[in-house]
Amino acid sequence: MFTNGFIFFKFRSNLFLYFGVVFIIGCGVLFAEDSKQTLPSVETKKNQTTTSEKPNSIQNPSPNPDQAPNSNPTQATSLADREDNQTPMEIFNKVYEHRFMIRGGWGIGKLSPAILNETGPAWFQNSLFRQITEPGAPLSIPYKPAKDLGLNSQFFDIRYGYKNKYEVQYAEDTSLGVYSRDLPASNNFLSPRTDTYWASSFEGNRLLRFEGVSQHLRFSYTHPISKILMIGPSINFHRYTERNNISYGSYSTSRPEAAVPNKVTWSIGGDANAEYSMKGILPGVYAKLKLRDWWEIRGRLELLDRKGNFSVLGSQIIQEVYNDGTSNLAVVVPAYGGKVRDKGTILNLETSFQYCRFSLDIGMIRQDVKRNYDSYFGDTVGNVPRSDYSARSVYIGFSEMSNSVKHTVTEFYIMPGVSFYYDEDKIY
Repeated sequence: MFTNGFIFFKFRSNLFLYFGVVFIIGCGVLFAEDSKQTLPSVETKKNQTTTSEKPNSIQNPSPNPDQAPNSNPTQATSLADREDNQTPMEIFNKVYEHRFMIRGGWGIGKLSPAILNETGPAWFQNSLFRQITEPGAPLSIPYKPAKDLGLNSQFFDIRYGYKNKYEVQYAEDTSLGVYSRDLPASNNFLSPRTDTYWASSFEGNRLLRFEGVSQHLRFSYTHPISKILMIGPSINFHRYTERNNISYGSYSTSRPEAAVPNKVTWSIGGDANAEYSMKGILPGVYAKLKLRDWWEIRGRLELLDRKGNFSVLGSQIIQEVYNDGTSNLAVVVPAYGGKVRDKGTILNLETSFQYCRFSLDIGMIRQDVKRNYDSYFGDTVGNVPRSDYSARSVYIGFSEMSNSVKHTVTEFYIMPGVSFYYDEDKIY
């Protein structure tokens, strides 16, 4: 797990190093443009005659050798209007023909993960179903749901724009949970007393690592509504992968009246990987508000509908301690899979500040998702009596399929960027 994280971090570090090199090259191009010397324009003057030895001499000859000496020369462009004398901001704020832009940045946020939000109601309903085949098995009643959790985010995108209206964007957003075994994200449960078991409390599901990667390929068109407002449709070919590293827990103690009296069964560890892979086509609305030459506000709202597959596979170590003091370690294997679907919205708001070819964007991304399972199959396989511990699910996940669970992500980010332009016969 830590090795994969290191490789991922190294890849990102190299990516942002490359971005830094491009940023420095852009600075060099800009400084080179500013250092160009402007040539003075030639001003025409009236022909004057004097009483000198050459009364018909021309005081200000035409710069064109083919032009007749006494004809009026063509009026040259004034110094203030020459393009090579314009300030960099005037050059870069024109309506560009083609623009290529690279951005990269970082962010922080909050996460309410579906993998934990589904645990409370699902385990409770599953423990009710177990009463049909295993009367007296402990119930799992949630009493402490998981809180919103911290995130660290990394962002990267590449944009191509045509004439300030058409835009193609590839963007990637990676969200990483900032919790671990020492900073848990978990659900807690109570088991009331029964004729066979004593009352107990335990941690049922702990999230050790969360990684969500959103990839977007967007096509947008914005139409000018007024001098400062542009709005239009967008379409997003979206792919999403989610990797969760989770651990299951349970605790039960049998009473003297049980078939195996005074037996303690508890989960001492284990890891399972829950992976989701989904994709979808998301329609949306994209708007730009140009408040100043150097200041723009952008907003995008997309209707989220993605679906795909999920799988859960791992191990759970359970210790059984008997009345005579002997103990036994056993391994059970949770294995599940099926079809999953997310529906909701993605809202992106950002303010962009521009200086020449450089930009600094500060924004927010909010995902409001409802997760549903179209199919859910699996079981926890092992030789420990099922009634002694709480499993994730039982055979067909009726409880998981009967509920919609929320999954929300809120991220705040900052992204510096650099742009390169192509217009008519030059690149700048």
